[in-house]
Amino acid sequence: MLPKKSHALPWLPILLLIVLGGCPGQGNDGKTAAADSTAAADSVKAKKPRKEKAIRVNVGQVRRGDLVQSVFADGAIKTPKSAVIKAKVAGEFIAVKVRDGDHVRRGQVLARIDPREYEIALQESRYKHLQALSQMAAEDDTLTVNHAALHDFTLKRDDLKALRAKGILTEDEYRNRLLEMEMEALHQGAFRDAVFEQRTGLADARMAEERARLNLEYTEIKAPFSGVVQGLAVVQGEMATVGQNVCTIYNNRRLEARVNVLEADLRNLEPGRPVLLAIPATGDTLQTRVDVISPILDQATRTCEVLIRFDNPEERFRPGMFVRARIAGVVYPDRLLVPKDALLIRDDRPLVFKAADGRAQWLYVDTGLQNEDWVEITGVHSGGTLEPGDEVVVSNHLTLAHKAKIKIRKHVEPHDRWAFAADLEGGGR
Repeated sequence: MLPKKSHALPWLPILLLIVLGGCPGQGNDGKTAAADSTAAADSVKAKKPRKEKAIRVNVGQVRRGDLVQSVFADGAIKTPKSAVIKAKVAGEFIAVKVRDGDHVRRGQVLARIDPREYEIALQESRYKHLQALSQMAAEDDTLTVNHAALHDFTLKRDDLKALRAKGILTEDEYRNRLLEMEMEALHQGAFRDAVFEQRTGLADARMAEERARLNLEYTEIKAPFSGVVQGLAVVQGEMATVGQNVCTIYNNRRLEARVNVLEADLRNLEPGRPVLLAIPATGDTLQTRVDVISPILDQATRTCEVLIRFDNPEERFRPGMFVRARIAGVVYPDRLLVPKDALLIRDDRPLVFKAADGRAQWLYVDTGLQNEDWVEITGVHSGGTLEPGDEVVVSNHLTLAHKAKIKIRKHVEPHDRWAFAADLEGGGR
């Protein structure tokens, strides 16, 4: 049995070598072919050029115009037309014809005081007037007026006033000379009619009648102008005293904002400058102008009061409301300007990207003055030129490269917040 096993063993290694040698050969040949095919495909892809992607941007326009630096000031709305209505005569209020919040017109009766006592006083003064006239008529034949002397006195008095106006005569010298002239004219018969009226009591009677008529008119308390009644302080049946408050009338159809401008911001400020007046309570911003700049400075706050007047036809705005004014403080005319969003700083140097032929062209620039919206360009020293009407990139440009392909998404319209100033009457820069 042993010799049979020894004859069979030499064939096993040969068989194993045949089997094992054939299988690895087939596997390696398949993998190599696949690898060669992939490499060939990659080589084809690498040779095909990639399509450049355009960056979508917004652009704004370069312009030449005025650069305005704003001055900011806070304040409050006031009404320049208000009046405290007071009783001018005493008596009982027989009627109160308004309430708080009522709109009244000029001349409208607000309240009435019992007029009977004043009607009697007026009638009494009339009788005294007639009595004085009767006495004057009885003595009329004794009255002779020297009209020539009166005319001569009038001329001399006018000359005397001229000397005082020129400073040739002092006030005391003028009064003494005038008294001498009056006495001389009186002796010549210049004032005999006036003296006669005084002697007969006619002059006093006339003044008493006028005073009584005025007091009777005062029993009707009227609105001095159109407005709104506020703070009514009397009721029917109450006894009025002279000078007692009746109510206050406000006319809010035209208001004024009083704002306080810092001393340092006053250097070029002048009346007529345009103003954007923000009223936070209503969310409105009014386009108006500076009307008055106070001639004095508040020593404690180092501020100057500036008045800004505006119409309020619908009475939407009320006295006391807080306001914030943006005033065109300093105006620099005829400057080359780019939108502020266009300016970038790279390597501590300012630059802008100009949109030209679908590409972003960087321009290193020198800048001057600026405000919230615009930057002045004083020079372009590398990269090209910049002229009014050119467009510059204002968005998506923080990582933008020179000559990068761009696609304009939006043309941003030039923003000039002070353009309305041209329409303001008398509004100047």
